[in-house]
Amino acid sequence: LILESATGFGLNLSLVLERALELGGRVYSIDVSRLSITLAKLVYYRFIRRGVLVVEEGDLTRLKYEDSKFDYSVNHTTMHHVGDIRAAVRELWRTLKSGGLLIVIDLNPLPIGVGSHSPSKLLSVKESVRSSVEEFFKVVERGEGRLSYYIVAEKP
Repeated sequence: LILESATGFGLNLSLVLERALELGGRVYSIDVSRLSITLAKLVYYRFIRRGVLVVEEGDLTRLKYEDSKFDYSVNHTTMHHVGDIRAAVRELWRTLKSGGLLIVIDLNPLPIGVGSHSPSKLLSVKESVRSSVEEFFKVVERGEGRLSYYIVAEKP
C-alpha cells in the first residue's frame, strides 16, 4: 500500500500508480483540495474502478488511517504547503509499517519566489523536514539538486 500525499493536478499520481501496478499494489492519494480530488477522480476513474486507487480528502497532520497501514509514503512538493511539518511527519511515521519507506521531495529555495515559495519559507521548511524526519525515521538516502532536495527514510 502506498500513500501519495497531495494529489494536486495528479501528475505525480500517475508515476506512483505506475509503480504500484508494477508491484501489484494499491495507492491512496489524499489532498485538502476538493477540486483536486474531483479532478483526480475523473482522470483516474478507471484505476478507482479497478480497485487500485482511492482518492480522498485528507490532511497530513491528521491522517484518518490506522497505525502501520502503508508500505510507502510519497510526498512530492507537498511539505512547503503544510502548516505543522513535525505533526505531518509524525502522522506519516504512525501510518507506515515497520520497515516502510518515506520519500520526501520538495523545493530548494530559489532567489525569486513569493508566499509558500519564498526563499525564506522554503529554507525554513527544508530544515523542519530534515529535523522531523531524523527525529522519527532512519535516513537511508538524501540528495540535493538545484531545484529540489529529497530524503528517503525508513521506519525502524
